[in-house]
Amino acid sequence: MNLSRNLIFLFFLLHPIFSGTTGKVTGLVTEKDSGAPLIGCNIMVMNSDLGTASNQDGEYFILNIPPGIYSVKFSMIGYETLILENVKISVDKTTKLKA
Repeated sequence: MNLSRNLIFLFFLLHPIFSGTTGKVTGLVTEKDSGAPLIGCNIMVMNSDLGTASNQDGEYFILNIPPGIYSVKFSMIGYETLILENVKISVDKTTKLKA
C-alpha cells in the first residue's frame, strides 16, 4: 500500500517534467494557380528567430514555438510575400497552415 502511494506521488511529481511547453507549425506551400508545391519557400515566425524552408513536396514544419499568437511570413524569390496573421500556437498542439 505504501509503495503504490509512493509511486502515485512520484508520478504526479515528475509529470510536469515530461509535459510539453511549446507547439509546432506544419503545412504545405503551393503555387496559387497551378497548385504545384513550392520548393525552398522561406517560412518565418515573425518576431522570433524560428523558421524553415519547404522541402521538395512543399511541406514544412517548425518546432519549439512558445505558445502565443504570431504572424507567419512566407517568402520566395519571384513570388509575392504572404503573411498569415493571428496564428495561434498552443502547448503540445500542431497548428496546420496552408499557403
